[in-house]
Amino acid sequence: MHKKAEELMFADLLSFGENGRINLFNGSAFLFPSEFILNLEEKLSPDDIYEFAKKMPIPIIKILCDRKMGDLERLDFLLELAEVFGMGSISIPNFDQKNNTHEVTVTNTEKNKVSCHHTRGYLATAFSSSLNKKFECKENECITTGSENCKFTIYIKD
Repeated sequence: MHKKAEELMFADLLSFGENGRINLFNGSAFLFPSEFILNLEEKLSPDDIYEFAKKMPIPIIKILCDRKMGDLERLDFLLELAEVFGMGSISIPNFDQKNNTHEVTVTNTEKNKVSCHHTRGYLATAFSSSLNKKFECKENECITTGSENCKFTIYIKD
């Protein structure tokens, strides 16, 4: 089991109840095959996927804030959790708080089951909530166009 999933179970943020009921972040959750998400994304525009994905980590962030998790610790947690969600392994080769621009690399594995627009939205909210500024995210390189990894820039929204 992935380390973050084990931490969530240990912290009682992920549990399995009677009749297969799943509780995640103090609320009910559904498990869907990743193909369901991919099929849904095929019906949405890239902008809609991005905006939808920006909302995804909000319940998690609320709980992490309630637990008094520090800003950078929260960002680290959210980025590790992204791998559990199927976004790939995330690294930050350039973290520039002075200029509020951050470079992120996603090493796409066979487990990567969401679109880059989904990843962009999640990253924008993860950085915004952790650094207390309004960030957006754009993709600079993508594996679908022949790059080895997907590369993103997180930047302040004008």
